[in-house]
Amino acid sequence: MKKLAVLLLFPLIFSCGGNSSEKTESENILENLAFAVDTLVMDPGDQVINLQFGPSLYGLTSDEERYYFMNRNSGELFVFDLDEKKLVKKIQFEKEGPNAIPNFVYSFQLIDENRFLIIDSRNFAIYDSSAVKIDVVPFGKDKFPNLTEEEGFNLVAGIKADAQKQWYVSLPNDQENQRVSLAFWDNSDSKSRLVDLPEFGFLTKFTLVFREGNSYNAVGFASSNLKIQENRVFAYSSGTSSIYIYDILKDSLKFKAYNPKLVPAQAAAPEISEFSSQAAFDEAIKKAQSQIFFGDLLWDKEREFYIRFASITKPNLNSEFPAKTEVFLFAFDKDLNLIGESKIEQLPSQPSWPFFKDGKLWSYVNIEDELGFAVMNFKL
Repeated sequence: MKKLAVLLLFPLIFSCGGNSSEKTESENILENLAFAVDTLVMDPGDQVINLQFGPSLYGLTSDEERYYFMNRNSGELFVFDLDEKKLVKKIQFEKEGPNAIPNFVYSFQLIDENRFLIIDSRNFAIYDSSAVKIDVVPFGKDKFPNLTEEEGFNLVAGIKADAQKQWYVSLPNDQENQRVSLAFWDNSDSKSRLVDLPEFGFLTKFTLVFREGNSYNAVGFASSNLKIQENRVFAYSSGTSSIYIYDILKDSLKFKAYNPKLVPAQAAAPEISEFSSQAAFDEAIKKAQSQIFFGDLLWDKEREFYIRFASITKPNLNSEFPAKTEVFLFAFDKDLNLIGESKIEQLPSQPSWPFFKDGKLWSYVNIEDELGFAVMNFKL
């Protein structure tokens, strides 16, 4: 692999003030939003980094200096120093034997620089930096007696962990009963909780199913996600602006609904979810793809607020030209009150796998098949 010097490409400065919602500046902190963008690339040394599916499994150390990228198929874990902008380590996990990881890694979470949680649909295990399995977490459907069969099958959906406190949470769902739940497991005292999220039930309709004879095809359009912040769990979905807040210590649930001025508050659920006609199935997919899509909830510890992107993709009437995507940004305070919103004309799409480092938003970009990042510096 060729050696790559650090590249700084396209330093751009954008202003979004003219596209924000009609609020006073005191009400909308994104009223006069501007940002500059730099692009940089990591030096992989002599390693070949497979970016076919992007860095969908990654973790950032608490000091925001090191970036861990897990290849879900090969069992390779690459460690990059973001300040030095280069690969500093590769950890190769085994696929067989007592320290084996799953053939296909569903979820990867960085606990610290010496411990990693690696998950597939049935196995939850913690490994160290020597690729040795050091613990197994008993997070399974037998711990949740009130799960339906379908919920038990997708128990790992949206799985997140605070391994320091030994807390594990996920978002199992049941499409037939239109139910979404928060499954909580405390490994320190072997206790479980199953918390119903009734306002998210409609999201199960966004899994479109095509059946014809023995053939079966399913496509989902409203992925759900979780974030653990201190003693609170945030549950959210790409299909809605609403957010659930679950306080673990108080065992209390709060639902936050929003009325953004720039976009719909949620996607419209399809009237039909199961199809026997391929043409009708394809048309339903096109309609679902043109709905509002909300991104991840990101904490900016420098400014002490959350941000969340959203986008709407509008198909071009001329099929020879690509669809146009409109991108929006929302800001929330510590209690997830909406405090700002703005349309961002300059972005062609939502940032990919974004995270904050030193008050700047980093997001993945592929630069000539090498791992790169677009770094956005916000000016409010």
